[in-house]
Amino acid sequence: MEILKLNCACKEYLWGGNKLKKNFYKKFDGDILAETWELSCHKDGYSTIQNGKYKGKTLLEYIETENKKPLGKNCERFDEFPILIKFIDSNQPLSVQVHPDNQYALKKEGQYGKTEMWYILDCDENSYLYYGFQRKVSKEEFKQAIENGTLEQILNKIKVKKGDVFFIEAKTIHAIGKDITIAEIQQNSNVTYRVYDYNRVGADGKKRELHIDKAIEVTNTDFIGKKYHFGSHMVSCDVFDVGVISVIGEKILLCADDSSFHSLIITDSKGKISCNGEEMDIRKGDSIFVPANTGEYTVSGSVTMIKTSIPAQMTYSVGVDIGGTTIKIGIVDKNNNIVLRKEYITEYGWENVVNTIVNAVENMLNEAGISKQHCQYIGIGCPGTIDVQSGNVVYSNNLKWHNVNLKQEIQKRTNMKVFVENDANFAALGEVKAGFSEQYKDAVLVTIGTGIGSGIVLDGKILQGGIGSMEIGHTMAVKNGKVCSCGRKGCLEAYASATALIEQSKQAAQQNTTSQLYKMCQGNLENMNGKIPFDAAKAGDETALKVIENYTDYLAEGMIDAINLFRPEVLLLGGGVSKQGQYIIDMLQKKILPYVFGGKNSYTPEICCALLENDAGIIGAANLQSK
Repeated sequence: MEILKLNCACKEYLWGGNKLKKNFYKKFDGDILAETWELSCHKDGYSTIQNGKYKGKTLLEYIETENKKPLGKNCERFDEFPILIKFIDSNQPLSVQVHPDNQYALKKEGQYGKTEMWYILDCDENSYLYYGFQRKVSKEEFKQAIENGTLEQILNKIKVKKGDVFFIEAKTIHAIGKDITIAEIQQNSNVTYRVYDYNRVGADGKKRELHIDKAIEVTNTDFIGKKYHFGSHMVSCDVFDVGVISVIGEKILLCADDSSFHSLIITDSKGKISCNGEEMDIRKGDSIFVPANTGEYTVSGSVTMIKTSIPAQMTYSVGVDIGGTTIKIGIVDKNNNIVLRKEYITEYGWENVVNTIVNAVENMLNEAGISKQHCQYIGIGCPGTIDVQSGNVVYSNNLKWHNVNLKQEIQKRTNMKVFVENDANFAALGEVKAGFSEQYKDAVLVTIGTGIGSGIVLDGKILQGGIGSMEIGHTMAVKNGKVCSCGRKGCLEAYASATALIEQSKQAAQQNTTSQLYKMCQGNLENMNGKIPFDAAKAGDETALKVIENYTDYLAEGMIDAINLFRPEVLLLGGGVSKQGQYIIDMLQKKILPYVFGGKNSYTPEICCALLENDAGIIGAANLQSK
């Protein structure tokens, strides 16, 4: 089949500029060019064909005349052309907005929802955008912020630079700031719910319509932006697979097989594309459509381009993270995107936990529109000693369980494969697979909360003992010391857990009631938590500084032992204490690195905070079996 060059559809919105005409050679008679729809079969703006047999026809007419053969077999599952690709020039900020998911949009608007991604082509030095919230908010707080005009104060504001990538899943609040040029790849939808539009008026002198009620209904108010990446592609999801390709003074060979067409959006410089003896000049701003089954073709010259194709049917796994107070459950796709996440209260008794998981998995799969056929398994992370072969929870001191065969109970009720592992092992695996994807294969994660958990991943796989996980928290810190929750005296957990830190802080505050440490408890030591001693120490309180110094001494000794035993590439600190970030990392590095076996003359690992926070266990549980 012939490779096609496309003409775009131009959009003149009030916030646009002229960079697409000036820098991307777009022909448009108007003063403002906000968007160009480079690959579009949408009724609101079709791409047209520049060359060949179908010159002058729309892309949709060509596809339908060819009985959809140019699309490839991966598009067969879609009722219509699945994607839309745009260039966007924001001379002024775009409205704060959200897009619904497929289920809501089909019901309310009669078309699909909209997941999209942005690739920053250019921007000013101080350009920014909004991506999610600064923190989790309630629907009520979201509504009040809209009504009070304070919405921007709770949004996650991110300064951007050329080359940045953002994956904007449906239901994510977002807004492009001014002076940014973007390539956007999205679902084939034009559904947008505006929340805030800076009180601007359109050409008709009226303010643009807002869709506040619908926006509040669909927005994921828990979303605070992802701080991790998902592998070698810029973005891969159920609808599109996107990567950047650079050709510098050489040829590269590509192949469009029968699975999908290729869309090539040229973002810089110029070159040539060649196939079956024919050659086509390409330059910045061009949109190229390579039909499925074209076979091999080459791109030469000095070219940067965005290549988009349609992936095969996405597969999923369910990750379950059982905690002492909450059960976190997520549906995770093969690229480690959490497509749906819920939290449930951990009720007393294993039967109640089983009921919660079974009902939640059924309901969440239905809500996400995912069949069990496309869901590979349920991975469950549980605290305690786990026989991973049988899925039996041998002992969990946190849950007060003895010999609970979690795998058997859930498998027979869901008719799905089930795997059970220690929760800290799953958290470590999640960090390696998604948090530090492709950066480290050997890691030790120490999670500090009510107790001390640990997970070891070597060569990308969980390190297991005969039964259960490695228990760094139950190594010796002080001989014949304090009684640990496990019954032994002197465990590291009794001295370096968050529980231990709180107890140490209470004792110190009781002895010095004039200290900032005491005052921050507002006169009631039962208000003490793991954050207060750090806050007081940062404020210069001598009592708190001594507590933190003593506490980190114990924690450092445990970490030195872990490094000497396993020699990881990276030692990760997780749990609530890790929220202290670089403050605690700097303290620990001074106490750990000089005393690792061999000292400065030996290999010392990176020491840093875990990235995924509460998502680590979910993603790890969904990665137990290779994807």
